[in-house]
Amino acid sequence: MDLQHKIEEIAAPFLSTIDAFIVDINIVQSEQQKVLQLFVDTDSGITIGQCTKLNRNIGEALELQNIIQNSYVLEVSSPDLTKPLKLLRQYRKNIGRQFHVRYRKADGVIEMIATLDKIEGDVLNFMTKSKETCKVPFNEIIESIEELPW
Repeated sequence: MDLQHKIEEIAAPFLSTIDAFIVDINIVQSEQQKVLQLFVDTDSGITIGQCTKLNRNIGEALELQNIIQNSYVLEVSSPDLTKPLKLLRQYRKNIGRQFHVRYRKADGVIEMIATLDKIEGDVLNFMTKSKETCKVPFNEIIESIEELPW
């Protein structure tokens, strides 16, 4: 089992207490130490306090399991607004928001800026500025980043 899967397994019981999920795990090696970045969220958003508690609990569990050699820093945070959405479940709380979306189609890659209108199963319905509906299956999305209003 690789390091990311071990981290997910160790973190799972703590995440389940607040119905949180891991969006992404980054393991970065600096000159001095490893940095483990866990980006977590819930279906209604996550607070700084929840991230702090998860950081403490997951950090203690990682130390007890001793799966990481040498020194490291654990960072637990929510994914920031500049990060692409990675999971279908992240889209549910973002209905009504505008996104820059890149997705695959038979004739190549399509890019658009559109508002997420609704979700039907695993199909995302976007409304373009010209009021056209564009249905994009989740598995065809290459990258989707929220367009900030400012």
